[in-house]
Amino acid sequence: MPPALPKFFARTSRASTWCALALAAPLAACGGDASEFVGVYQVDSHTYAAMQGGDVACADTGEAVTTGRPYLQLAVDPFFDEPDLLRLSQCSDAAATDCVEELVLFSPGGPGLSDESANSQVGGGFACQLYYSLSEAALAGTTLTVTLLDKYDMPALSESECSLEAAEALADSPTCLNVERWQATRVP
Repeated sequence: MPPALPKFFARTSRASTWCALALAAPLAACGGDASEFVGVYQVDSHTYAAMQGGDVACADTGEAVTTGRPYLQLAVDPFFDEPDLLRLSQCSDAAATDCVEELVLFSPGGPGLSDESANSQVGGGFACQLYYSLSEAALAGTTLTVTLLDKYDMPALSESECSLEAAEALADSPTCLNVERWQATRVP
C-alpha cells in the first residue's frame, strides 16, 4: 500500500480569494482603488535579508541587492484583468518592455496595497509545516515602498493542531524566513 499523502490546508492569498469572489459576483460590489499605484518606478534601494538554515528579524534592513533590475512595475494583472489587482514586476527599462513578474498580487488593503497568505501542511510522515507571507506597498507622493515578508515554522503540533489558524498566528512573529524591500520613485 502506498504511503499516505500529506494533507494540505491552504488558504489562497486575500487578493486571490478576492479575485475568485469578484469573478463569481458582480464587480460593482468590489471595493478599493489601486489605480494610483499603477506605473513604473525607478529603484532607489533594494535590500534582502535571509539566513541559511535560520530566521532573521522581520525588521532587519538586510543587505543591498546589487544584481536586481533597476525598475519596478505595478500593473493590472493580465490574467484577471481587474483594475484593483496589481502584479509586481521587476523591469530592465523604464518603458517596462523587459520585465519579470514577482509572485505577488496586490489589492487595496490597509494604508496601501497588501496581500496576505497562510497555509499548513502535515501528514504522510512529515511534521507540521506552517507558512505565512505578507506583501505590502505604500505610496507617499511619488515614492513607492514595497515589503515582502515570508515566515516559516515546523512546530511539534499534532495533525489536528497543524491548522490554518496556527499558520496565521505566524503573522505576530517578529522573525522571518526572509525579508525583501524596495524603495522606488515613480517614472514620469
